[in-house]
Amino acid sequence: MGTTAVRTRRGQSKGPSSLTSADLKSRVLWIFSATIALFVAVALLSFNAADAPSHVVAMHNDPTANWCGAVGAWIAYWAYHVLGFGIWVLIIGVCTWVTLVFRGVEITHTAVRALGFLIMAVAVSCFHELLFPNIGSLAGAKAGLISKTIITQLTISFSGFGAFLLVLAAFAIGLVVGAEKVAFAIPHIFWSMLQRIGNIRSPKLAMPSLPSLRIGRTAVLEQDEEVEEEWGEDEYPENEYEEEYEEEYEEDEYEEEPEDEPKKRLTASELKKKMAKLPVRVASSGKTAKESDIQRPDDFEGYIFPSLDLLEEPQEGFGDSIEDLVRQQAVDLEETLQMYGIDGEVASIEAGPTITLYSIDLAPGTKVSSINGVASDIARSLGAPNIRIVPNTAGRKTVGIEVPNPERETVCIKELMSSKKTEKMKLPMFLGKDASGEPMVEDLTKMPHMLVAGTTGSGKSVCINSIIAGWMYTKRPDELKLILVDPKMVELSQFSDIPHLACPVVTEMGRAAAILGWAVARMEERYQIFQKLGVRDILGFNELTEDEIYKILDPQTEEAKARIPIKLPYIVFIIDELADLMMTAKDVEQSIVRIAQKARAVGIHLILATQRPEAKVVTGLIKSNMPCRVAFKVSSGMDSRIVLDTKGAELLLGNGDMLYISPGTTTANRSQGTFVSPKEIRSVVKHLKEVAAPNFERSLVAIKPGGGAAGMDTDGDVLERDDLFDDAVRIMIESGRGSVSLLQRRMGIGYGRASRLVDQMAVAGIVGEHKGSVAREILISLEDWDEMQQLEADDDPDLE
Repeated sequence: MGTTAVRTRRGQSKGPSSLTSADLKSRVLWIFSATIALFVAVALLSFNAADAPSHVVAMHNDPTANWCGAVGAWIAYWAYHVLGFGIWVLIIGVCTWVTLVFRGVEITHTAVRALGFLIMAVAVSCFHELLFPNIGSLAGAKAGLISKTIITQLTISFSGFGAFLLVLAAFAIGLVVGAEKVAFAIPHIFWSMLQRIGNIRSPKLAMPSLPSLRIGRTAVLEQDEEVEEEWGEDEYPENEYEEEYEEEYEEDEYEEEPEDEPKKRLTASELKKKMAKLPVRVASSGKTAKESDIQRPDDFEGYIFPSLDLLEEPQEGFGDSIEDLVRQQAVDLEETLQMYGIDGEVASIEAGPTITLYSIDLAPGTKVSSINGVASDIARSLGAPNIRIVPNTAGRKTVGIEVPNPERETVCIKELMSSKKTEKMKLPMFLGKDASGEPMVEDLTKMPHMLVAGTTGSGKSVCINSIIAGWMYTKRPDELKLILVDPKMVELSQFSDIPHLACPVVTEMGRAAAILGWAVARMEERYQIFQKLGVRDILGFNELTEDEIYKILDPQTEEAKARIPIKLPYIVFIIDELADLMMTAKDVEQSIVRIAQKARAVGIHLILATQRPEAKVVTGLIKSNMPCRVAFKVSSGMDSRIVLDTKGAELLLGNGDMLYISPGTTTANRSQGTFVSPKEIRSVVKHLKEVAAPNFERSLVAIKPGGGAAGMDTDGDVLERDDLFDDAVRIMIESGRGSVSLLQRRMGIGYGRASRLVDQMAVAGIVGEHKGSVAREILISLEDWDEMQQLEADDDPDLE
């Protein structure tokens, strides 16, 4: 099965392990506080003045009478002796805190509130000392030493009344600091009590402008008063509906229009609890592929696919480690939205290998532009290099915010091969994982061509390596032929020994342009064969048997029969740097566009890569014929628009972070590309080198830079060769060096003739281009040369 998305809820799927250290500390503190408060309260209630260390009696109780023992007696004595009955204010404060926390109410500014209750405790003791100095359990300072000292000084300076006012002010300050809701509710309660006791009514105020209904009611009342004067009070009893009108008038007078209350802003603790209940979609990782997971054709004799043991094991446990991080990031994100006045909340979380997608449910009337305007501020608040806003997602009403993960998962190709998504795929590509962690395995034949762009170090070359590596595990050399164009001579040269190559890795742009021309000709040939056989595409052709093909085409000679292909392989061009090819060969765009427009049915596909997605490189014609486009990190928003028709690629993080557009859609999906290490590539290539050698297309090997086949100029005219040409070629191949001086010494000829022989070999595609004082590269082997001679003798250079 593929990578499965798992939804977890804290406290459900994870069990006891979901209890965080913060929650554990708060619960331990709650239990400890409740125990201490109960202990002190019992000690105070059972206080006995005869228990040690009391100074009231000479002989202390033995045993101690206090219910909490000697410790309780000691605490109670010093509490009453120092603070007096005010200690009960502190006990009440602790009990209130314990009760509210038990009910789930969040208490903010605990230390400040504790200071407020301490001020109230001292004020209560001062009231005790000021009003009832003779009531108490201990002699000397019945209200406590602190209050006795304070009241003594206040009385000397302000007399008794002044001291009372100051203590009352101190109590009020302590009440406001410690319990502001209670403090502000006291005046309202006092006024309500006065209203009920004295039947006090709020005065009626004349309104300068009243609604017509109210004016009508006033007129009725005035009319009633006139009738009352005319009939007299006895004859006209108290009108029943007068009170009704008066009550309605009074209610309407002071009835206010209901206002929409602002949405309550959640505290940090409430947000944390909310996010703890929010489901997080984290794709499981670490699944190892088995040989049976890979969909392969039946092996033919002598060919063995590489083993999965050559690939590195995927990372394990990433989903478990990232969940707590993304939940905390969700808390920070929602706090940031509230900070900037955006009415929205996190509705769901999807954690991928590189970024996490937070779905934001905006309140009605809230515009997406309000988030775009503060995107940089949100990124700064989250400590992220940048974020990406996804305004619209098919099937959702939420706005997506993509935030980089604090930790990044490495996507291994071995894990993607376990997804079994390659069923019925002809050319599967293991591209990576999407934003929610689901594997991205696409079929190139459905694309049917692909454009890849990205700066140096962004992951472009690694993406191409992963595509080729996937084909080496799923396709035989007779099913797929690769033509690799590598102007930098270092990126794709590591695949020079795999048996899937149709020709040696092309490093000369002149040869690359000529090979594209060859592909156009081969495309037309395949269409002609399909037309004669009555099939629509390469799949239909390969389903025909050998007898069916010969019966329809009816070859007259054995030579004609040998020219007819029985099975056609897929041909894939991979050009690592399109910019070099476009700058070197001006007419190459025409060949690329023709292949992109017509070659899908005949099984010829293009993968074009560039690190400079400029308008003169990725032209409008090329881009319009590349439905599948992948953008890694690019230099600017303009480069992103050229590749994807939208901004965003300039905000990517590099190292495989990419945006992907598939055929039929215009939305760029964020994903993490597959990483294939050089060590894995070397191991797989070494295995394939031991299994089979490359079987190059002879017509491709014979192509010279700039045009035709070996022995022909650009107009198709046969060039006259030197009589010593065959011997000179064998000397060059045996020595492995394309040197003019070598031919002079070995064949005893002059410099001019030797130079002409080397030039003829270059035209024939036997040796590479001139590189100064360095000997030319030998491009073919003796076996290849023998076959080339046989082909020329048969006058059939285009035989497949």
